[in-house]
Amino acid sequence: DFIHGFLSFPLYSFFLSYRIIIAEKRKEAICTSYLLLILGGACQGLMVSIDGILANHLSLLEVCFFVHGIGAVMLLLYILLRKGERLHLGGAPLYVYFVGLMGVALVTSSSYCANRVGAALTMAVSVAGQMAASALVDHFGLFGVPVIRWSWRRLPPCLLIMAGLGLMLW
Repeated sequence: DFIHGFLSFPLYSFFLSYRIIIAEKRKEAICTSYLLLILGGACQGLMVSIDGILANHLSLLEVCFFVHGIGAVMLLLYILLRKGERLHLGGAPLYVYFVGLMGVALVTSSSYCANRVGAALTMAVSVAGQMAASALVDHFGLFGVPVIRWSWRRLPPCLLIMAGLGLMLW
């Protein structure tokens, strides 16, 4: 028993250390994801304001073309500068390629609204719409995403966000 316990301790320590390392990497990945989301949200908030200014000089569809055109050129340059990798189109369901239409709707609607109700309110109302749509996608597992059922635990944060929106509208 003593020998068995003595020999199993290093194995136990190794597996425990391994689990801790994996858990730390997972926490690090989650923290990185949150930071990227905050950065992306900040960029979106700035973009709405700038798009609104641009909409004073161009039509909404011209703003959308400008935003997506610059993005397309930058991505094309990135794709061309990659070494050894080719662009692979296909394999995804056809409906995912309509995400570009959603991008057009997002840019045009936010450009229109930013000049009329302000960037902060535009983003707040947009977040409410995003929250509702993403809750439906999660709950029903739409588009092949993992199913995360709605629970009553999610109600208080959603109500808090809606209360904040209500205060902004008031």
